[in-house]
Amino acid sequence: MKTNRAIVWVLLLLMILFVATGYGLTKPNLIHSLTGGLINHQTAFYLHTLLDVPLLILLLVHVMIEVKFSLLRWGFRNPKLLNSLVFMLGSIFLVLIAYLDVARV
Repeated sequence: MKTNRAIVWVLLLLMILFVATGYGLTKPNLIHSLTGGLINHQTAFYLHTLLDVPLLILLLVHVMIEVKFSLLRWGFRNPKLLNSLVFMLGSIFLVLIAYLDVARV
């Protein structure tokens, strides 16, 4: 639970940066003035493309932890099967995230 709470705080920070840099791409003058010139269009583009994979991976870890706890609450009691299921689902989505990041068209 403590790990999941820490992940949530990091996700919140990453989401704020991701949204701000996204606006930096679509409304560069607004973000440039709001950040005191710290984020321009080039910086926004660099950070936005840099943050997408860590954001998705942390989101995936957070969701898999919550799925495990939800399955436990719903009466799923076999720990080996539960861990295997969560690991398998997480691995599938991790491969999908990696593929989508590499296969930029």
